[in-house]
Order: sequence, then C-alpha cells, then structure tokens
Amino acid sequence: MSRYRIDLEKIEEWIKAKGFRKILIQAPPGLWPEAVKVSEFLKKNGIEAIIHGGSCWGGCDVAYLEAKSLGLDAIIHMGHSRFLERDEVPTYYLECRYVDPEPLKSLLGEIKDRLSGCKRIGVGLTVQWLDFLDELLMRLRNLGFEPYIGEPVGVLRYRGQVLGCSYHSLLKLEELVDCYLVIGSIFHGLGLAIQTRKPTYAGDPHTQRVVNLEESVKSLLKSRYSYIQEFKRARRIGVLLSVKPGQKRVKLAVELKKIIEEADKISEIVVVDDVREDYLLDLPHEAFVNTACPRLSIEDQERLRKPILLPMEVAVALNKASWEEMIRTPRYMAMEIPL
Repeated sequence: MSRYRIDLEKIEEWIKAKGFRKILIQAPPGLWPEAVKVSEFLKKNGIEAIIHGGSCWGGCDVAYLEAKSLGLDAIIHMGHSRFLERDEVPTYYLECRYVDPEPLKSLLGEIKDRLSGCKRIGVGLTVQWLDFLDELLMRLRNLGFEPYIGEPVGVLRYRGQVLGCSYHSLLKLEELVDCYLVIGSIFHGLGLAIQTRKPTYAGDPHTQRVVNLEESVKSLLKSRYSYIQEFKRARRIGVLLSVKPGQKRVKLAVELKKIIEEADKISEIVVVDDVREDYLLDLPHEAFVNTACPRLSIEDQERLRKPILLPMEVAVALNKASWEEMIRTPRYMAMEIPL
C-alpha cells in the first residue's frame, strides 16, 4: 500500500474530460516508484505515458519544454502544489499527500518537550502533511499551546502551508507568536529561521526529531558573510538566469548585471537550467549571483565552491546595504532588485 494519497480516478477524469492522449509524468526521485504506478494505470486505460527523468525541484520546475518538444498533450506533476498561475502545457498537480498521520502524532511528545518555553506558536506544514493540519492544531491546544497558522498568499495555496522558498504567511504572524514550528524537515525549517529572529523549530515526523535551528542559523550566516567578502574581491561575476518557468527572472538578472558593472566589475548573464558544479567551475567567473531558486545559495554553496550570492547579499557586498539590516529578516531571501 502506498504511503501517499494518489487518486487515480480523478486523474483519469481530468484526462478524459480534456481529451488528452499523451502525458508526461514528472516527479522528484523519491516519487519515481509512484510515477511508474501512475504510468501503468494510464497505459491500461489507453493513454500514452512518458516518465520525465530530469530534475523536479518544486512546483516552479515544470517540464514544459520537454513536453512541448515531444509533442505531448499534458503533464502530471507529482509531489508539489501549484506554483505557477498559468500553464504553458496543461498540468495536473498531484500533491501526493501522506495517508498515515501516526508519524505526526508520535512527534507531539517531542514537540511538547522541545517547545516548553513557548506558548504562542506559528505553525507551518509542507503540503504532504496538510491533510492533518486541523488535527495537529487541536492536539497542540490540548497540550497547552496557542497555535497560529497563516492564510494562503502568493505561491502558497493552502492555509498553514510552507514552501522551501516561501514563508510569507508565517512571517505575517511575527508579532503574534513566541516561536515557530515547521513540520516537514530541517530544510524547510531553516528557510524560515534565517528570515526571523524568533526561535524556530523544525519537526520531522519521519526521523521523530524536533530541532532548534538557532545554532544552524548562526553557523550558516557566518559562512554566508565569508562568501560575501570573497565576492568583494572577485573581478568577473556571472549572473545566473534560470530557464525554469518559476525561476526565470530576466528583469532581475539584467538589473543585477548593471549594478555590478556600475561597481567597476565585469559581468555576464549566464543562462542555466540546473545549477551544476561541473559547469560553474569551468566558467571563468570568480563568483556568481543567484536569480534562480534562493535555496541554491543556502544548500548548494559548499558544493559549488565559488560564491553564489543572493541579490540582497550582493547589496551588502557592494556597500548598498548593511549586513545587520538584512539578516534575520524577510528581505534576506527576497529575489528582487536589492535597492
């Protein structure tokens, strides 16, 4: 039995209502076994199914280009909620929510112990756990907490939802809460922790751990500051421009190139799909600016080795903003012109 809720009948209804005959199935590696099951179901129903073997980092990374080049009718995108407002190719977002609430229930004892100093908690969950949101809130109240959740805003489609790149609804609760609890993984919790000065905890039902992220944030920011200093010494800067549909920020890339050149550095825009170490290390640029996914600068920096700064870090490096006014605020991960 699958650990995910996958309604094959709804998929079939959608396909038949639209008259689609050829479907591309896109999923992150952890869901490829489920993608095969969907493919087998479609084939039994006379639908041609092709499995995408490339990246699938989020709802921002939809394989429109591949579907178009193969002449396919539609895409089934697995594991993420809708990110883009409009589809270049008709797309069904199969969120693959968990069916078993027990790992989340079992985590409550650890939550009670670790968050004992907090009363009012801002709570966010990844989409896979959202079916159990109301039950979680009830159980937290029974433990003596006052949980708060955010309403959908921007790319967040559901109440209580967080994405690795978007915590806007939680950050709006800043003045109401004593701390934050993000249910999903350390990855998801860390994205919030670097944008707030409130204590932030990551709860992972699979590992049964609840982690206070304060020390991780301090270590990360220390590392980021060292890369900013290295960027200052760099002469040639590459501005990374992603072709992924939800990460393609042409205006931002062009403006950052201009700002860098005004600082008497040499700059080129470098178009990328996946940001890969073997490509970047061969380029002559001494440092890069990231206009794609903000998490590339956080999780992939050590592997990429050359500095790959966020737009707001560029502002600090070029003395257009102070480090102190950027860190631990929502501005830090903002993918916008840093002025």
